[in-house]
Amino acid sequence: KIKLARRSLNFNSFLLGLVLGACIVTVGHMKQFDMFPRRYPHSAHSEGTELLEPPVKEAVEKKWKNCEDLVIIAGHAVYVGTNFEDADEKHAPWSLLQYQKDQLSAFLNHIRTGVEIAAKNEKALLMFSGGMTRLNGGPRTEAESYWWVADAHMWFGYGAEVRDRTITEDYARDSFENLMFSVCRFYEIVGKYPSSITVVSFEFKEQRFRTMHRKAIRWPESKFHYVGVDMDDRPLPKNVFEAEKRNSVQHFASDPYGCKGALAYKKSKRNPFRRSIPYPKACPEMKGLFEYCESTVYDGELPWEKDEL
Repeated sequence: KIKLARRSLNFNSFLLGLVLGACIVTVGHMKQFDMFPRRYPHSAHSEGTELLEPPVKEAVEKKWKNCEDLVIIAGHAVYVGTNFEDADEKHAPWSLLQYQKDQLSAFLNHIRTGVEIAAKNEKALLMFSGGMTRLNGGPRTEAESYWWVADAHMWFGYGAEVRDRTITEDYARDSFENLMFSVCRFYEIVGKYPSSITVVSFEFKEQRFRTMHRKAIRWPESKFHYVGVDMDDRPLPKNVFEAEKRNSVQHFASDPYGCKGALAYKKSKRNPFRRSIPYPKACPEMKGLFEYCESTVYDGELPWEKDEL
C-alpha cells in the first residue's frame, strides 16, 4: 500500500509538472501573438504621443482659448485594430460597409488634410467628428479612430502643435450632426462659438454640407468653407453622385434636420449602443435648434447671429 501511494504521488507530481509546463508554453505563445490585453494600443503609443512632448494641461487649455476657427473632419468608419500605424494598409481592420471597401485612402486623406489645414492656422481647432456607429466596431468612435491614426503617424510631421489643438466629437451619426454637434463641441472647449467653419469630406458631399446643412443651422455662407478630398489612385465611381442624390440629398431636402423617416431610421441604426446626445444641455443657446423637427428652416435665435450684430 505504501509503494502504491508513492507511485500515485509520483504520477500526480508528473501530471502536475506537465500541466505547469503546458501553461508556461501557452503563456509564452499568448505573449508572442499579443493575446494579452494592453492598456493602450501599443504601436500607437510607442510611435505616437509618447515620442512627442507630453501635453501640459495649462498650455493646452491656453491654446484652446486662443482658437477661433473650427475645422471639421467628418468620420466615416471605426478602426477595430490595435496597431494604428497599420491603419493605412490596404487590408487594415476597419469596420467598413460594402460600398466603402475602396474608399479607405479617402478617409486617410481626410485626416491628413485636416491636420495640414490646422497646422497652417494657429487659431484653428481641429475636430474629428463621428460616434460609435458600428456594433462590430465595439465601443470606439469614428472620431477616436481618426485621432489615434493621426497620432500614430506623428500628426504627419506637425507633432504636438496640432495634437494639442485637436478634439473629438463622439456622438454624430450623420453629416448634419457632424456639423451641428461640432459647433456645440467647439463651444464646450473654447467657451465661445467659432468665427468660421471649414469642413473636410468627400467632394461629392459639398452640396449637402454647403446648401443644406449650413442653411439648416443658418450659418453665414461667407464664414463657411468646404474642402473636397477623394481617393489617391482612382476617381469615385460615377454612380456615387446618383446614390448621393437618392440616399441623402432628396431626403434632407424634405427633412433638413434628419429627424423623420429614412434619415431618422438611418441614425437609429448608427447608434447600436443606444447613447443619448449630451449637447442640448451643454449648449443651451442651441437647445431650440437641437429640438427642432420641421421641414422649414428653424427661425429661433442662434448665438452666431448675435455675434454678427
